[in-house]
Amino acid sequence: MAFEYAKAVLYAYPHLAALAEAVGQSAENQAMLSFRSMESTLALAEKIADTLAVKSRLLRLKEAADRAVEACTEEEKFLLEYKYFRRRRELNGRFAGMEVSCSERHYFRRQAALLKKIVSELGKAGWTECAFMAAFHSFSPFMRVLRALGEGREGKVVAHRGKREIAFRGGTEVRNRTARS
Repeated sequence: MAFEYAKAVLYAYPHLAALAEAVGQSAENQAMLSFRSMESTLALAEKIADTLAVKSRLLRLKEAADRAVEACTEEEKFLLEYKYFRRRRELNGRFAGMEVSCSERHYFRRQAALLKKIVSELGKAGWTECAFMAAFHSFSPFMRVLRALGEGREGKVVAHRGKREIAFRGGTEVRNRTARS
């Protein structure tokens, strides 16, 4: 079970809107600076259209990812936030003091099951691995993330979190540990 494409979507999720906006701005800049280009008008127009198509696909992916995250329970959203999104404001605000109602060992199983759920939800919206690769095969930010994940360098994809402990309930006691994600 790899599902690297879904992991790439989850790691990018907090930034998808900004990424789409930046791609759109890039298309606008290409158009504004077209007078400097040595390419034919047709070639430049195709390049700008391709850039705008990437923006459109990013926005569609964001909508599908939004629906997938909304299909999760509050605890699952916390698990996503803790492992993939790592937004300090959310972890210290909305999820402050939240405990994972399982043992540390079971936490990793829950993360794997949650990833499968996200893959399923993305699939319902048409975002399978094949569709993702067809849509973003030439989009270097996603391809770099996929390459890192494929090489087992998941830690290089996301910034290291500070000492944010996660509380696990094991039997009757509550233990605090810094989980490996």
